[in-house]
Amino acid sequence: MSRKIRLIATLTSAAILVTSMSGCAAMFHGTTQQVAVRSNIPGAELYVNEAYVGKDNGVTTFQKKNNYMITARKAGCTDTTVPASKSFDAITLLGVLIDFGIVSVLLIDGAATGAWQQFDQTSFVVDPRCNNS
Repeated sequence: MSRKIRLIATLTSAAILVTSMSGCAAMFHGTTQQVAVRSNIPGAELYVNEAYVGKDNGVTTFQKKNNYMITARKAGCTDTTVPASKSFDAITLLGVLIDFGIVSVLLIDGAATGAWQQFDQTSFVVDPRCNNS
């Protein structure tokens, strides 16, 4: 009889562990966001964290746990850099119902994936400052 109870306890623990290994924000909204970047100035080169994205426009993927700076550059113009701002993803709070938020919110959505945040914008227009003389 104790062997059967031990098996049930092990299976229950495993089920709880597997269920809590994914945070709610990570499950519902993912750990990345696709972002479009463009410029109204023809020939402007666009960079995200100094990595080239494209000329005039481009699409890239942001990891929610990282911070990003978007820069527009063109010869003869002053570079413009804007931060990609983030806010709290309220879906994260559903983790409180799973395991009181200990694993799903703090460890998974917070520390491991950053999914408890979401980018405020998924489309950016960044123009270098050019003098029109």
